[in-house]
Amino acid sequence: MILNGCIVDFHVLPSVIKNPKLRKLWLSQIRREGFNPDPNCHWHALCSRHFIEGRPTKENAVPTLFAYNNYKTGTPRDTKNSTLRPIEQLILTTQPANIVTVSQLPKVPRQKKYIPDIPVISYIEKPSLDHTYCTSTEVSEDVSIEEKCVMLIENSNTLEQKCQRYETDNNQLRKQVKLLQVELHATKEENKVLNEKFNNTDELLKDKLVEKLTKSNSNVKCFLGLPSISMLFGIFKLLEGHASKMKYWMGPDSSDGKRWQVNNKKKPGASRKLTFFEEFVITLLRLRLGLNTYVLSLLFGVSQSTISRVFTTWISLMAQCLGPLIKWPSKEKIKKHMPLSFRRKYPNTRVIIDATEFYVQRPRNPTAQSKTWSNYKSKNTFKTLVGITPNGAFSFISDLWTGNISDRSITERSGFIDLIEKGDHVMADRGFLIKDLLLSKGATLNMPPFTRPCKHGKGRCLTAKEIKESKSIASLRIHVERSIQRLKSYKFLSGVMPINSTFFANQALKVAGFFCNLMKPLVQKL
Repeated sequence: MILNGCIVDFHVLPSVIKNPKLRKLWLSQIRREGFNPDPNCHWHALCSRHFIEGRPTKENAVPTLFAYNNYKTGTPRDTKNSTLRPIEQLILTTQPANIVTVSQLPKVPRQKKYIPDIPVISYIEKPSLDHTYCTSTEVSEDVSIEEKCVMLIENSNTLEQKCQRYETDNNQLRKQVKLLQVELHATKEENKVLNEKFNNTDELLKDKLVEKLTKSNSNVKCFLGLPSISMLFGIFKLLEGHASKMKYWMGPDSSDGKRWQVNNKKKPGASRKLTFFEEFVITLLRLRLGLNTYVLSLLFGVSQSTISRVFTTWISLMAQCLGPLIKWPSKEKIKKHMPLSFRRKYPNTRVIIDATEFYVQRPRNPTAQSKTWSNYKSKNTFKTLVGITPNGAFSFISDLWTGNISDRSITERSGFIDLIEKGDHVMADRGFLIKDLLLSKGATLNMPPFTRPCKHGKGRCLTAKEIKESKSIASLRIHVERSIQRLKSYKFLSGVMPINSTFFANQALKVAGFFCNLMKPLVQKL
């Protein structure tokens, strides 16, 4: 350290192990109250101003210059009564007579140690109050009043800058504290909700089930009947705006004034057990997997009546929003997306039609039993007419009819003929005797030829040309069978529908047809 132009060194106290006596002498000379340094601590040191030679040497190994002796050494008294110092006495007793003693040596004036003038490169602060014993009182006398004023002004400016910096840091810390308080409040609320869910096993099971169903695209396609997760949430976002105004279906026997119940209004003290997304998932699960109300009530922790009411309400909402999206395309769009197989043989094909039947529970009413009886299936069924474009998308789905209706009647009464335009070609199976109906519209029916009795022998036969034509039509008409198979992958339609499902069976059919159109085309363009 540079102090008043002079170099000041610091020397560590002697070690307890190597020089215990010398350390004891140092501590006795220091004379500090309560100063008992730990032997294992090695940072206690004295400055060079406490030593006669500016540092500890063999001759002057103990510090002697302190404030209590005004940093000066006392001169020995040269009198007759003065005694010899211990070191001189030791020399006299041990040295021979012919050896010159210390007192006989000529006195040489001690030369001051030369310390060159070193310019102060950097300012080093003075020792702290714990080391005031090594400072000199003469330093403050050399500083003028002007220099003191300048130092005070500089210190005040520094303190002002520090205060401003501390104030800025304080403001930032306050903002961080506010943010942390907001996060803490949100975390507490979230923790409260999680604790409630953890304590409620039904809620926990329901959340895990919904999370598992929407975890991957394969799960969504298998269990919910939609091609991807993005499609699932896209459709829900489309329906969510209408769901806020939706009303629950209360049953067909209720009066007009009590037929609907507002869904988004809660009763005082009651809590909503199902969210809109959970109700949407319940509807898809029943439509896709055909789960009954009992199983769904166990999975979601609600009553069977609630499941039935939710499914009826949501399937009606979905049919109202998604059913109109099954559109009858124009001729230009049909030709633009027509596959190559159709373009080569039947380029003017507008639609491929077929009728399909769905099993239904046998009614108690004999009249209803006879109307729903199907000779083709030998069971009670509902029947519908579907039409697809050449690439396999549904362009027409009629309402459900009783199973004893003929193909011609359902085609004529479903409104399909009204969509046909002049020049259209309709492809159908042998059972559709609608050639005259299409001719009245200027359209053509492409149907496999009927067999006729053989001229020679028994049975019925076709000519070679008719066989070739029949194979050509059958190879293309098979796509409508594939579309119907995709439609019946929704187990609610392929299973035995309850007789009370007539209120929403048509809606379920339209919604399933729309979901089928979201999948990849059955027939590629090239």
